[in-house]
Amino acid sequence: MVSLEEIVIAFNQAKLESIMIGNAAALQQGVPVTTLDYDFYIRDYDKSKEKVKLLAKILNADLIIPDRTTTSQVILENPAINLYIDLIDKPTGMKHFASTRSRSKQISFSRNNYVWVASLEDIITSKKALGRDKDLAILPILEKTLKCKQEA
Repeated sequence: MVSLEEIVIAFNQAKLESIMIGNAAALQQGVPVTTLDYDFYIRDYDKSKEKVKLLAKILNADLIIPDRTTTSQVILENPAINLYIDLIDKPTGMKHFASTRSRSKQISFSRNNYVWVASLEDIITSKKALGRDKDLAILPILEKTLKCKQEA
C-alpha cells in the first residue's frame, strides 16, 4: 500500500499543483470517515497532461482517461498496491483553483513535501453540489465536525 506521504512526494516530483479534496481531505482534518481513494483537484489538466503522465510513472500506476466530454477527471490506479487516485480539474461546487487553495490548509510531511487540503466548508459545498446519495449521507458528519471545530 502506498502512503499519503509517498503520494505527496510523487506529486512534488511531478511538479503537479493539486489540492486534496473529498473524504480523504476530510479525514486529514479529523472527520471520522473512511474512503478507498484519494481525490485531488488539479490545476488545468490540458496544460498539465505531461505532469499527470509523469505522476503515473512515478507511482507505477495505470493512467485511465475517461471520455473527457462527460467527465473532468482522470484516474491513476494500481490495484496491486491499493492505489486509487482521481485527478479532477473541475470539481463540482469548487469554482476556481486559486480561491479553493486560498481557503485550504497545508499539511507538511517534511520541509519540501506538503499537500494542500481543501477546507471543510469547501468539501461540504462540493458534496452538496454533487448531490449523490453517498455524498449526502456523509454531510451530517462533515457538518457536525465543522461545527465542533468552529466552537473549539
